[in-house]
Amino acid sequence: MAKETKMHILRGFSQLLDHNDFDKITVTMLVEKCNISRQTFYYHFADIQALINWGVQQYTHGCMETAKNAKDMKEATIIYLNEIEKNKLFLKKCLSSSLGQYMTKLIRNSIIEYSTEFYYRSIKTEYARADIAQFIIEFTANGVAGFILSHMLDDDKVDIKDLAEKMYDCVFSRLANGNTPSGSNE
Repeated sequence: MAKETKMHILRGFSQLLDHNDFDKITVTMLVEKCNISRQTFYYHFADIQALINWGVQQYTHGCMETAKNAKDMKEATIIYLNEIEKNKLFLKKCLSSSLGQYMTKLIRNSIIEYSTEFYYRSIKTEYARADIAQFIIEFTANGVAGFILSHMLDDDKVDIKDLAEKMYDCVFSRLANGNTPSGSNE
């Protein structure tokens, strides 16, 4: 129940972002938008900043948790990217605020977590040293996070399935088993 109420408040905040900047949204506006009492807001969040911090975590780590339930890495990537796309306005506004570096770190960490999950689920050849595998996962996550931030959050229209297919073929399948991308002659 508490998480549902918090998500309701977060969705209300996200809707208010359509016409307001982060620093212009007040608790009073949220209370009216969400049809809740001030007491309810303050029961769940200390202030607007606490709501924003929680929202960044939900929209990055939360979508990764959902993606981890996918049957394979390709489906997980589609789920993850759809969640990012769905919350694009909130994430874009975070990125251009003082939370930009924090949000970037959370996106990177969520990609590391789900890449690690699927790497160990589907690994066909082990790297001789665990530190090499971890390096590859972290390197991949930094690149994917940068790509998401520069392309998904900047582009108005993104073909999620096409992007997920390319990410899987060019990055994630190689991570797990060293395959070359589909159609490649390498």
